[in-house]
Amino acid sequence: MFKDTLRQIVDSTDGAIAGLLMGFDGIAVESYTRDGNDGAKDINEIGMEFSVILGSIKRAAETLEAGSAREVAIQSEHLTTLIRVINDDYFVAMTMRPDGNPGKGRFVLRTAAPRLVQELE
Repeated sequence: MFKDTLRQIVDSTDGAIAGLLMGFDGIAVESYTRDGNDGAKDINEIGMEFSVILGSIKRAAETLEAGSAREVAIQSEHLTTLIRVINDDYFVAMTMRPDGNPGKGRFVLRTAAPRLVQELE
């Protein structure tokens, strides 16, 4: 069930490579990588690394009384990673090529989040 949602997220976004549902503890629930990618950009490793950073961002937002962190985008030379917090325990992430469409990616992650929350219950 999670894989189907992740597949829809990735396959409907231009330039997307992979998607991931992960807990803030760094343990992946499910992942999906689009066919034709060589696996060089391991979404599980990316998620584990960014889960630590995302935890810090959540704490900083709460300390600043800015409310809950909802979304983070990390754009580097070779990869863009979009992360959407779906509840207190889990987030969904998508990696894409630099020429991908991050606006569409953000929209797809936002609209898929309620479905993922429902599947987690």
